[in-house]
Amino acid sequence: MKYTAWIVAASIITIIALSGSIYYFMSITSQDSEALLNIDNLTALTNGQVSFNVTLNESESEVLEAVILNNTSYSWSDGSNETATIFKGQTKHWSVNIGNLKNGTNFQVVVESQSKSVSTDVIVKTQSSEPTDNSDDGPSEPNDDFQNIYDNYGGVGLFDEGIHVIVTQQDPIKIRNDYEILNNYWKMLAEHETTTATDQEFISLILSRGDKPTGGYAINVESFGWLESYPVKFRFQVNITDPGIGVVVTQALTNPLVLVPIGKLTPGEYHIEVNITWFTQIMDENGSVTYTPIMTFAPIEWKKTLTITGIQEPTDSIIFNVTVNEIKAPDLTVQIVLNDGLNEAEARKIIEAAFVQTMGNQTIHELETLNQNEKTITAHYIWGIDESDLGHIFDLTVDLDNQTITITHCR
Repeated sequence: MKYTAWIVAASIITIIALSGSIYYFMSITSQDSEALLNIDNLTALTNGQVSFNVTLNESESEVLEAVILNNTSYSWSDGSNETATIFKGQTKHWSVNIGNLKNGTNFQVVVESQSKSVSTDVIVKTQSSEPTDNSDDGPSEPNDDFQNIYDNYGGVGLFDEGIHVIVTQQDPIKIRNDYEILNNYWKMLAEHETTTATDQEFISLILSRGDKPTGGYAINVESFGWLESYPVKFRFQVNITDPGIGVVVTQALTNPLVLVPIGKLTPGEYHIEVNITWFTQIMDENGSVTYTPIMTFAPIEWKKTLTITGIQEPTDSIIFNVTVNEIKAPDLTVQIVLNDGLNEAEARKIIEAAFVQTMGNQTIHELETLNQNEKTITAHYIWGIDESDLGHIFDLTVDLDNQTITITHCR
């Protein structure tokens, strides 16, 4: 009887041991099966170039369906000319330029296939081959000494290539968060472009590449300085980059630009000079990025002149009688000086004040036409409660002699 009990006990121990081995083996198998895909050689650079290799380890084949970069989803074809089907042991390369990234920040990449996904993180860094000033290896990181704003998409259809002088009542960086839709912020700045301003207005500069057919284009401010002379000179050294051979880019219109806040200036004339160094970006078969300077017969230089005047004393104001859809509306007071005639900046100030008083400052709107002469201003806006609603009509006529504004808009 005792012998039988020992046999039963030994059998139970054996079964437990075998069960543990089977559980351990299944655990190992399960963990291994999670590593179907592997990401390596991942880089995320400050110029926006993200690239990596993905390898299939276990399954015989998979279809790579999506790549998620910091919660933004891309298809496999957005960053690779190779097919999305990957076989066991095969490695495929993926690369795309998503616009400027901040040095030292964490960047996450997720690759999704039909049945599995894999994710990994990397710290954004400056490409080691990017030069300091006067180097020919490639474009350098934007200067962090002043608060520039870079954008690749907001300026599409708004800014031609070159220098744009923006005049606002305060630092535009401080009001950026007031705009829920970023494109409306750039539209507002475009409506405040001029080449004349007073010493009480805030001056900013936008340096733009102009509209480009795809991603992969970039602009970076290398340095900025003032030359105390007459006229005063603002001198920029700027690097621009174009996509070259092997670089996969997003298929969307872009307009790489940078907003540089300057501040209030004393009366006088200011010459703005932007010296351009031009690079092309090339990616080899190993996924390494190199920058090749493009040689030109003559230096590339953008120029613009800005005139600052003192406010005339006393500051004049004009009170306009306003009619909206044939109904008398509250009068509109605009602080403006018209002693030397009406310029475009003053005309924009009047019509913008009329729109905001009538529709409110949160209404999305876009100025489509503006015509002016010494006696009359006519303007046509489209507006809406959001981007999808943009298309309602707002027309106004300003009679400067009679100081009246007549507005017609659809409700």
